[in-house]
Amino acid sequence: MIFEYKDLKINYEIFESEEAKGSTQKPLLLLHGWMGKIESWAPVYLFFSKKRKVYVLDFPGQGGMSSELTEAWGVPEYSDMTKAFIENCKIEGCDVMGHSFGGRVIIYLASRYKELFDKVLLVDGAGVKKKLSLKTKFKIFTYKVSKKVLKVFLSKEKYDKKVEEMRKKRGSSDYNALSSDLMRQTFSKIVNLDLTPCLKDINNSTLLIWGANDQETPLYMAKEMENRIKDSGLVVFENAGHFSYLDDTSRFLTIADQFFK
Repeated sequence: MIFEYKDLKINYEIFESEEAKGSTQKPLLLLHGWMGKIESWAPVYLFFSKKRKVYVLDFPGQGGMSSELTEAWGVPEYSDMTKAFIENCKIEGCDVMGHSFGGRVIIYLASRYKELFDKVLLVDGAGVKKKLSLKTKFKIFTYKVSKKVLKVFLSKEKYDKKVEEMRKKRGSSDYNALSSDLMRQTFSKIVNLDLTPCLKDINNSTLLIWGANDQETPLYMAKEMENRIKDSGLVVFENAGHFSYLDDTSRFLTIADQFFK
């Protein structure tokens, strides 16, 4: 199915089994992680669609079938699109689950629009700015200084080539995996927005499920969220990483099901 937003086509699916029709449970919205897609949630929507209607979308510019972006987006733009989608589908007050980047969108929206969601489940969610080592900070500083210096002494062609070499050497794996400058700009806007101040404004009942071995959004981020979100609790999967809902799917579904009930 397609939801048209401004000049973009947003691909989405609704999952609901025959046994779930007529259910009094609220709809469930699933928001995938960075460069994910609808199918990233397959075990989750297959499980919950037996109990309720489940909505899943492809974020534009990422790994699914929605349109490519025509300009760099940050968390506010992705959030505005998601809010418009919710209103278009008339599912205000739905339960919501977000993995990684999807958590950023939920935090941004839940802190501003109190009635948009009912219960919130963040799975290895992003939003708290990563603590950088002195070594990493120095690498970033020297990269920025080098770009300014090279721009003075090199032709545009040589400058672009040198900067590309530096980017591949110093950029993160997620950043370097992106094939266009537009999506690299989008990625930078997203990761440089610290949503920690938004956490205190979330009033929704919130469950945090985290992998103890998560290297992308380390466990200290979950503890920061638990401390700042008023009505929240944290469950840690000891042998899981950044995709805790896939690393221990059976346990995840059991806990999520109980929370939403």
